[in-house]
Amino acid sequence: MESKAVPFFSLIPAGISFLMLRINDKLSDFAWAVLLAVVLRIIFVYLPSREIIIRYGSFILACIAVFMCIYWNSFWGDSILDKLVFIALAVLVFSSLQQIIWGRKDGGFPFEYFALLGVLLIVIPIKQEPLDWTRLEEYFGNAADATGYYFSSVFSGSEYTTGYGSLNVTGGTISRSDKLQLVLESVEKPYFVYTDSETGKKMKMRRTLYLSGGRGVDGKALVEWLQFLKDNGVDKEEANVFSQISKLELEYVYLSTADEIAPAGALVIKNDEGYVTEGKGDSKHKKGYKLKVKYLDIDYGSPYLQALYEHPAGALVDRDRMTYAETSDYFKELYNQDLFDVMNEKEYIGYCDNSIINELYSETTGASERMRELAEKITAGVDNDYDKAKLIEKYLRKYEYSIYAAGGHNPDSDMSTAEGMADIADRFLFETEQGYCVHYTSSMVMLLRLAGIPARVANGYRYSFPFDVQENYVVEANCAHVWPEAFIENVGWVPFEPTSAYTTAAEYTWHRKGEKELEAEILKQELENQDVPEIPEAEETQIETTYRTASYQLLKIIGVVVLSIALLIILIMVFAEMYRRIHYKLASPEEKIRIDVGLIKEQLCKRAEGKISDRGLISDYLKLVPEEKKEVLQKVFDVFYRVEYGDLENHPVTVEENDLVMNERIILNARSKK
Repeated sequence: MESKAVPFFSLIPAGISFLMLRINDKLSDFAWAVLLAVVLRIIFVYLPSREIIIRYGSFILACIAVFMCIYWNSFWGDSILDKLVFIALAVLVFSSLQQIIWGRKDGGFPFEYFALLGVLLIVIPIKQEPLDWTRLEEYFGNAADATGYYFSSVFSGSEYTTGYGSLNVTGGTISRSDKLQLVLESVEKPYFVYTDSETGKKMKMRRTLYLSGGRGVDGKALVEWLQFLKDNGVDKEEANVFSQISKLELEYVYLSTADEIAPAGALVIKNDEGYVTEGKGDSKHKKGYKLKVKYLDIDYGSPYLQALYEHPAGALVDRDRMTYAETSDYFKELYNQDLFDVMNEKEYIGYCDNSIINELYSETTGASERMRELAEKITAGVDNDYDKAKLIEKYLRKYEYSIYAAGGHNPDSDMSTAEGMADIADRFLFETEQGYCVHYTSSMVMLLRLAGIPARVANGYRYSFPFDVQENYVVEANCAHVWPEAFIENVGWVPFEPTSAYTTAAEYTWHRKGEKELEAEILKQELENQDVPEIPEAEETQIETTYRTASYQLLKIIGVVVLSIALLIILIMVFAEMYRRIHYKLASPEEKIRIDVGLIKEQLCKRAEGKISDRGLISDYLKLVPEEKKEVLQKVFDVFYRVEYGDLENHPVTVEENDLVMNERIILNARSKK
């Protein structure tokens, strides 16, 4: 069976070659190929030891074909036939190689095995490019990284590795990791552009994004934010100075968590199944899990916003809150967004209750007496909650940042409870005096609560975008972070950055300014430049001079543009005429006749003023010629007819005929210009 199958399979490349030759209409090649195939097939049928010859011959021919494929790029066409030819040759190589090396020993693969292998190869894409071993290494490397990452969450030791996690961290020593955890996509630029007040130059400020995990849509924060803006009479133009609605897409990579991670201030969160409101899923999300988020992006470092924080309007007690309908209208007015997409009326009423805030985020269990004294000392003489929080933030930023830190006195203390944070904070503040975000945040949360300000911990990432616009942005484990948020009366939730290794919000502000601030700066500059009492007259003269200068510059620019266009037109006309003359000079006598007659016909059409259309009949043009010129132009057209349809080999164009046609073209052109 095998001896019959091998010759039969050898005919497959010939059949495929036949089809390829038919497609390419190479009948001569096809005839030779068919003739050669028939002769060889007959020879092999009657040739002694034909199996050995077929075996070795097929192997040699197939190896030659593989060599041609690799070094001469043969068999790399777009047609499926090219692929079939190559696979058939590859199968012959494997089958012949086995029989040459191992012969007919028991256990050898039959030919049908290699034929089946060829069938499987048909569905595998063949590319001309060489194998990219770096991608293979990356694949297995990522698999190993993922395995190690997931096992590290199970077999954790005394040293932590940076990355997203829960609040069950004790503040022990950490090691940095560059593991890929999130991939971000955004249509917005990764930076803000502003004008430097000192140099007047355009500058870029990188966007800084806080991604919070386990929180979901924070409706309470949105309700307090809108009420705060309404109390202070902020309109759409003013709100745009320090806030905007942004969009972002996130993809999980190496994350072992069920938490939903989204930008702080998330308004709408969607995954492939629909809307997400809670901060935690039913099970751990797999690699490739995606979220689309619409969020309220706030510039907490804006001087304009900070001024509102320091002196917020509204009564401290019995605040006149907006109704759900009023809040919806106000939200629509400021950001052109529907509040119903975030919360319904029942949820809104629940968010207006501040008693929940005071109960959950004011606990100080475990706080030492020296911590209470420190909180009083830092905030002494300050009656504004926001200023108190800023002072605590400023105080903590004096401590040394270090990843080689110790947790609380109790090794089981973590950030999940007030008692655990108090223990971590006490040792950090008064003994070790060095640590990382866990220690700074635990300390600020407890000091805020001891100062009478509700506070909570936010857990996630702090990511600074690059200056270059990219298709996507990578968030590594090193970006994992925790930070405190304070609930300021009549303001709402405000984030702070006490960790000294990171910049505060004031250092990465958007540098946007409202109309009032711009007017104030202009007025300030005018006052600073005031030297003499006659400043109105001087200012008017300066403005008039400025207008004259601007008008002169504008006229100068317009003049240059007009002259440039005119010069360009003249150059085009000159080059066109030069080209026409050179082309005419180098043309053959016959081509000169065609050019001259074509120009004569154009001139006659112009004289007809659109009363004639070119039908190709000379009689149509002769009607337009004056009686005294008809005889001459008839001779011209006769020459033209002979050039187009006559026997030029026996009756070539003479010099006299060329001169006649050219002169009549010149005369007719001169008359048309008069």
